[in-house]
Amino acid sequence: MQRIWTLKDQGITSPEQGTEEWLNQREGRITGSKPSNLFFQFKSEEDWDEILNLWLGDGKEEFDETSKKRMAWGSEKEDIAAQAIIDNIPNSVFFDCPLMPIDDIYAASPDGAIIVFEEDGKTPKWHANIEIKCPGKYTQDGKENSPEAMKKMVEKKWKVPAFYYMTQIHMEMAAQKTTETLFVVWTPILTRMWRIPFDMNYWNMCLDVLESFRTKSVSYEVMRSKIDKLRRRSMMVSNQPIWKEI
Repeated sequence: MQRIWTLKDQGITSPEQGTEEWLNQREGRITGSKPSNLFFQFKSEEDWDEILNLWLGDGKEEFDETSKKRMAWGSEKEDIAAQAIIDNIPNSVFFDCPLMPIDDIYAASPDGAIIVFEEDGKTPKWHANIEIKCPGKYTQDGKENSPEAMKKMVEKKWKVPAFYYMTQIHMEMAAQKTTETLFVVWTPILTRMWRIPFDMNYWNMCLDVLESFRTKSVSYEVMRSKIDKLRRRSMMVSNQPIWKEI
């Protein structure tokens, strides 16, 4: 049984990540990674239009060299992480995913999807969205960490998934119509996995916050309160036990 299905294997054509065509697909849409801007960049009323321009206009987020290195490392190691997933979950099959529209405004780009079968290899047992993170390769000043240092970082900082990814994975679950996410944090010598269920009440809260922000239908003070409440709820949603450690 083929265990990893690339987009090409599935007969899906999709632009390569980071290309102009890839960026054009996202133009005018709010995609999964964008809502985290609200937690870290929305510090004053003046930030509102700037963030909307990044989301829906022609604004482009600038990244420092260390951030670019971290993103390149994550993209480079995703295939290895996918292999680690199927090697450690019996009867599982991994599928790459393209950009998936939710509606005319929202879309998501899941790292993948997993189907786990019963022992017969034919009857689906469970199905989940997959989100992969490959953290810890670089320090704040851009120096490379050893695999041992990356392992220690995960043990210390990744007892639960980071709260600011919860809106992203709910967008991905909405796009894939799945009821849970397999959230994977990979390093060369330690990988942790969590199974995070879809929370409809939380997703409705996400949509309310995003729509209020997108349409600027509330005051800055109310918007700030909504985001603070979403932050607290995101921390609750992310508070899940480790499902598997390898």
